[in-house]
Formats: sequence, C-alpha cells, structure tokens
Amino acid sequence: MTSHKYPTHMRAAVLWKTGKPLSIEDNIQIPPLKPGQILIKILYSGVCRSQLMEVMGNRGTDKFLPHLLGHEGSGKVVEIGKGVSKVSRGDWVILGWIKAKGKNVPGAKYKLGRHCINSGPVTTFSTYTIVSENRVVLLPRNLPKDIAVLFGCALPTGAGIVFNEVKPKAGSSIAIVGLGGIGLSALMATRFFQCKQVIAIDVSPKKLALAKQFGATHLINSSNANVKQSI
Repeated sequence: MTSHKYPTHMRAAVLWKTGKPLSIEDNIQIPPLKPGQILIKILYSGVCRSQLMEVMGNRGTDKFLPHLLGHEGSGKVVEIGKGVSKVSRGDWVILGWIKAKGKNVPGAKYKLGRHCINSGPVTTFSTYTIVSENRVVLLPRNLPKDIAVLFGCALPTGAGIVFNEVKPKAGSSIAIVGLGGIGLSALMATRFFQCKQVIAIDVSPKKLALAKQFGATHLINSSNANVKQSI
C-alpha cells in the first residue's frame, strides 16, 4: 500500500436504500490506496440513466448497499497506488465505466462511523474518489473539463455501438430510437459510414431538431406517429 497522505475525508452522495433519495454525507473516511488504485479529486460528474435505475431499484436486489454511484466524470490525480504507471500526480483525467489499459482492481471500501460504504472500480458522486487504473484516461489538453465528462459514458457507449456492433454499410438505412446522450452519440457516429438514411426517433421536438443538425435525414416523433409504419 502507499502511504496515506492527503486528503483523509470526503463528501459523497450515498445510496442507503433503493427507491429512496441519495443522502449527502460528510466526513467519509478515505482508506489508504491499494496497488492499482488512483485517488482523484472530482471536478465534474455526469448522471447516467443507468445510475438512476440503480437508485430506484430497477435492476433488482442490490447486494452492495450502502454504496457510492457515478461512472463518468473528470478530475485531477491526487495520489497513485503502487504499480500505477498510466498517470502521475497532477494529471487531469477522464473517468469512465469502460475498461481501458491499466490494472483492473476492485472498488474501495470507505468508512462512515460504524458503516462500511462500498464502491465499484469507478464512482464519481463525491468530492474525491478512488478508482481502478483501467477506468481513467488522460484528458486531452484542449478538451474542456465539463465536456470531457461525455467521453466517460455517452460518447463511447453510443458511438461504440455503431462502430463496433452495427457497422452499417455505405448507402444503408439506420434508425436510432431515443436521442439522449447515447442516442445522439450513436447518430453522430453514423456520419462516418455514409448511410443513405439516418432516421431519428424521439418524443421531444427539441431533440429531433438537434438530431437534424447532427446529420439525421428523417425525423419521427413517436408521441404522435406509428413508428413502424413511418419507418
């Protein structure tokens, strides 16, 4: 383990019980770093729909309560554990749920009074966080730190679906249902494949208008149209 320096405590949003609001807790004790872990000061965090589903208990029984949440953010490296070579103290990084290069280690366990607060390999709803080395990448110098959050989940997830799974052929047609962060990221990725038709589907007129700016050739408002027939 590395010697434990600064800081020793943090503030975080804790999920104590599914279906209940997160509780903001102060004075959560930060444990010493284990090999392969990185201590980061969080600057920005995103809120993914999957995290909201977890809070509401829509993913079934939660065996890890109480625990921390958040899997996309940006921040600054404060300390590194033994064996970490990917980043150094003072580096700005993007945190994300997708495994990258580096050591893959379990989440940290924090203390709050008599309670043990669990966490995964990456969490971001806190002032500081301990993450696995393979859940961070260096933040490009010219990328704003708030926009960088999108590279932690929405962009690689949405674009990754198109690049790695769908792989549409030039001249083909593709329909994208839902124009949240992931949907819009998938839509933008289709521009690399020269699709003939890119059909954007959502219930929000504002999102549909944005999709047209991002390259959609056809728009369907599913709140007042039969999607199957329209396609």
